[in-house]
Amino acid sequence: MIVSSFDPRHGHCSVTIESADDLWTLRRLLRPGDVVVTRSSRILKQQAEYARPDRGERIKITMALRIEEVHLDSSIDRLRVRGIIIESSDDTVARTGSHSVSLSPGRALTIRKERWTRLDTDLVESTKGSSRRFIIVAVDRREAGIGMLSGSHLAVLTTIESGLGGKMSEEQSPKPFLAKVTESVKQASASEDVIVVAGPGHVKNSVANQLSAEMKGSSIQLVEGFDLAGSDGVRALVKFSGFQDVAKDSTLVEMQKMVSEMMRRISRNDPRIAYTLTRVREASLAGSVDACAVSNDVFSTKIDEAELVDTLNQVEERGGKVYLADSSLELGKQISSFGGIVALLRYALTAY
Repeated sequence: MIVSSFDPRHGHCSVTIESADDLWTLRRLLRPGDVVVTRSSRILKQQAEYARPDRGERIKITMALRIEEVHLDSSIDRLRVRGIIIESSDDTVARTGSHSVSLSPGRALTIRKERWTRLDTDLVESTKGSSRRFIIVAVDRREAGIGMLSGSHLAVLTTIESGLGGKMSEEQSPKPFLAKVTESVKQASASEDVIVVAGPGHVKNSVANQLSAEMKGSSIQLVEGFDLAGSDGVRALVKFSGFQDVAKDSTLVEMQKMVSEMMRRISRNDPRIAYTLTRVREASLAGSVDACAVSNDVFSTKIDEAELVDTLNQVEERGGKVYLADSSLELGKQISSFGGIVALLRYALTAY
């Protein structure tokens, strides 16, 4: 999440949403009574004598909503906010009506609070250091997969076929393929992103060299010993030890270590774990949670959203760490199998 301004003393913060992880942060940050200022659209009803009552003009406006309800739909990366209009850039829009906005990656907004708590400030500050992204290229002579890892969310951006069959020959030049891969990476990446290139054979070296020549100043890391390419290669690379060495300070690698420790404790019958919302909430109230991970498909279990948000906030207020897992990855699927939420505990609770 890009934080363009943050002034808790005067009660406001301006941000731009970058990823699904940011929506979870906002869901924990926004509460009834807070004010959200953002661009939206609203239908202006026609007032002419013979105008149809079901027709109107949709206009773009900037409005401020005093929040009444907030709901997260993680399946489509959207945060739904409903509230009362208290300010509007268009005088024809009533300032006493209700309105809903959908917040998704790419949307800019300003948050106003009468009081910023320590947790609110920590949530905003934590996003400033979590914007580091990894552009992943898994390539061989036949295909290339390009993905983006932001926080713990992995997206496969595109796959490119080379059209080369069998071994390359003089008649089959790899240059057009390399040019397409390089151009796709350039379009997907920003100057501060880390570009990681891997795959079997020597094509990855050619890709890394061309990227280095055309993207001077960019951080380009070549990972050896990885033998998959394409979209499957992108998904598999995040679990590979060579990638984890490059991204050792990333959110995903931290969470992978947490889940590995969880599985180790389960195999040894170590009672310092908790899963299901009821049990994790009990541990959070006791101040026992050291780290907690939640799968982004947790709401498919009909979990209470407000109770979940309150539990995650309690975990961090008591010094614990909270992670969001992408359910499309094996890591997220493991967490989903435990009811969508798991926690490592500092000490064991009483038995079930």
